[in-house]
Amino acid sequence: MPSRELTEILALVPRDFADPDADYRAVRAMMVPFHGHLLPAYVSVSEVELGGVRCAWYEDTRRPPPDRVVFHCHGGGLVSSPLDDYHFYGAMLAEQLEARVVMADYRLAPEHVFPAAHRDCASAYRGLLAGGADPARVVVSGDSCGGLLGLGALLHARDEGLPSPACFLSISGWFDVSVPDPVEGRGQTRDPFLTAGWVRNRGREYAAGQVALDDPRLSPVYADLSGLPPLYLPSGQYDTLRRATEALARAARDAGVAVTAESWPGMVHGWQGLVTAGVPEAVAAFARARSYLDDLGV
Repeated sequence: MPSRELTEILALVPRDFADPDADYRAVRAMMVPFHGHLLPAYVSVSEVELGGVRCAWYEDTRRPPPDRVVFHCHGGGLVSSPLDDYHFYGAMLAEQLEARVVMADYRLAPEHVFPAAHRDCASAYRGLLAGGADPARVVVSGDSCGGLLGLGALLHARDEGLPSPACFLSISGWFDVSVPDPVEGRGQTRDPFLTAGWVRNRGREYAAGQVALDDPRLSPVYADLSGLPPLYLPSGQYDTLRRATEALARAARDAGVAVTAESWPGMVHGWQGLVTAGVPEAVAAFARARSYLDDLGV
């Protein structure tokens, strides 16, 4: 059974949060109350340019600077939540993953369509390495749509011959915006944060007719995954995109990639981000992620 804390929060999510008919303007307005939170006083934020892309570093100043670096591609449905609205997430990751975190301010659709966001994330990762980051201590991660951008950056780095990071860590990542096999439920089994139609529309706004939604450059579940670093792929039972994560795990294993896939009963899309609200399942998810990184020696 989901915890009381999680149940109470999910009950507050508007029924039309992921309206399949919403356009990018409605998405941006809908995201405002959920982003832009104040940062803890103990987290420092510093801007930097990596690979020609504006980025920000996040550090938990209560502890000595860690060697672990998380290169995170943030969410927002590819159309909303620029970096300044997502500082709170970088701060959360710095604390929860016990790492220095860096995020790129990638360009948003529909003003900037495919492959703008992919290029920005790939350029920032290249710039991170050029700045001296040790790949063996780097984790690439992505939440929600940031999952496909993070994997896209790794595929681009592989094709360029750049060093791979220690691993990729998914936080309810999107890996197939065509959503051919969504998890559909009702009532308490329904994912309040995502619908298949909502995801497809975000993909269309970004693709702008340049590529199909199931093109491997946009939906990495269809890409050649060989040569990627280990993948950590937890998924919530009721996450609309759970089956895409499971398909990515199978495809990666078939390509010879080390995969750790986990199913979290009763969880929905992005439940990990509720850690700042004290949701026990989110606290447990980040504890498990830290253990995974510790076991890898990152």
